[in-house]
Amino acid sequence: MPLYLVQANGICAGYSLLSAVVAAVPRPSSMPRAWTLFLLDQILTCAILAAGAMSTEVVYLAYKGDEAVTWSAACGSFGGFCRKATAAVALTFVVAICYAALSLVSSYRLFSKYDAPISCGGKGIELGATFHG
Repeated sequence: MPLYLVQANGICAGYSLLSAVVAAVPRPSSMPRAWTLFLLDQILTCAILAAGAMSTEVVYLAYKGDEAVTWSAACGSFGGFCRKATAAVALTFVVAICYAALSLVSSYRLFSKYDAPISCGGKGIELGATFHG
């Protein structure tokens, strides 16, 4: 199994444990805490999805090989490894779905509780530029 998949799963497991501890400690929520959790959820969702996609390619190559680069299929010789690798990739995508749901929850908690940031100086935010020719 690719090292990136193992590392991404380990980081996500550590973050999940830390996040559970932080959620279990009763403290009033603050905007920086909500933004931190939201951003970390987004980053780890992307990281675990990338790890799953990359590992899917590796497992595909193990099953099918690539004749253009003279890489033969390895699952004929290492069937047990291929079954375990396929299970690991499938579980990684289940974890990615869970992290996507967690990202939705954290974004809902952030954006339903706090308003958009107020600009300094009382001026509105300009969304587009007007070009005069």
